[in-house]
Amino acid sequence: MTFLPSRGAMFSAPTRKAKSRPAVINVLAATVLAIAPGISLAASAHVTEPDTQAVYNRMAAEPLRYAGLSSHQNNRILLGLHQTANGGLEGEMMRLDSAMRPLVTGHVTGHISTPDMTQTSRCTLSVALPHRTLTLDGPCSATQISGALTNRPHPTQLWSQVSRFISPDTSVSQYWLTNAAWQAATTPTSTP
Repeated sequence: MTFLPSRGAMFSAPTRKAKSRPAVINVLAATVLAIAPGISLAASAHVTEPDTQAVYNRMAAEPLRYAGLSSHQNNRILLGLHQTANGGLEGEMMRLDSAMRPLVTGHVTGHISTPDMTQTSRCTLSVALPHRTLTLDGPCSATQISGALTNRPHPTQLWSQVSRFISPDTSVSQYWLTNAAWQAATTPTSTP
């Protein structure tokens, strides 16, 4: 499937087959759920994928747009935000591969320390992805957003859920996205 985003970029969506696994609940699972009710058995739940064209169109229309080109496999990161009441931020994030195909999309929520984006403030954002949650925390303005990126995987197997509940598996790295990079990240590279 090929998309024509509003900025003239083209990208196509990869196809994936949905997998479903039967959930088996036994005495151990019931005990674990009684001890840690925040753990879910959603591994067998069918999740519909978002319409990536609609997500891209919403991001392209956002007043605060940031992007970056990743050195890892030449991926492109897009982030579109708008301010809400009481210093809140909301929007969408999308990662594209080098051929402009969407790899993952996620809803973004967060807050900003000062409501005026003309000066540098502190932003804390949470990106809900299918199998992980990303937390972005650092300085932001209308032209750039950067800081520490924390990756928290969501395990799908019950034992993994229990072990990660006891000892969370997180990784921390850095990010830097700018408004000026939006055009480069949404423009396909020419092939020789």
